[in-house]
Amino acid sequence: MRTSLNGKLGGGVVAAVAVVVLFSACAKSSTTLAGGPSPASGGGGGGTAVTVSATTVPGVGKVLVTSQGMTLYYLKTETNGSIKCTGSCASAWPPLLLPSGTASASAGAGVTGKLGTIARPEGTTQVTYNGMPLYTFTSDSPGAASGQGVSNFYAVTASGSGGPAPSATASGSGHYGY
Repeated sequence: MRTSLNGKLGGGVVAAVAVVVLFSACAKSSTTLAGGPSPASGGGGGGTAVTVSATTVPGVGKVLVTSQGMTLYYLKTETNGSIKCTGSCASAWPPLLLPSGTASASAGAGVTGKLGTIARPEGTTQVTYNGMPLYTFTSDSPGAASGQGVSNFYAVTASGSGGPAPSATASGSGHYGY
């Protein structure tokens, strides 16, 4: 009895493990876009374009957003094509990356500046706007800009400028000095 029960359970356990591994792989592949669109929103992988649009975010004004409505930021200390946000910084501020096989990002409604790309130190391709590398903020939700002014990150305006908004104040936590 024990042998036949183990045989029956063994097949079920193997199937359950296979499902867990499959879902884990899917979850990992969707997070590799670090701030980019998910496959369900038309920016996933295999050559699908990333779209950047402009919308009004309360308290900040008209800024750039991803196709999911996530505010896009730039790091004020990144100048002359130098990427400083790596490691733990990139975990808190995921760069907007092009999926493998995608040549460029697409400009959506309200985008008047120039979209481009820059090579990141780890070999991925990050989207830029008027030369500014673009990031999202992990503590944001769609339509919010809670990262405005935190650790030298500022929302990118639709006109392509960046920097602190007159009313922007940095939050008391999360200053990492990037």
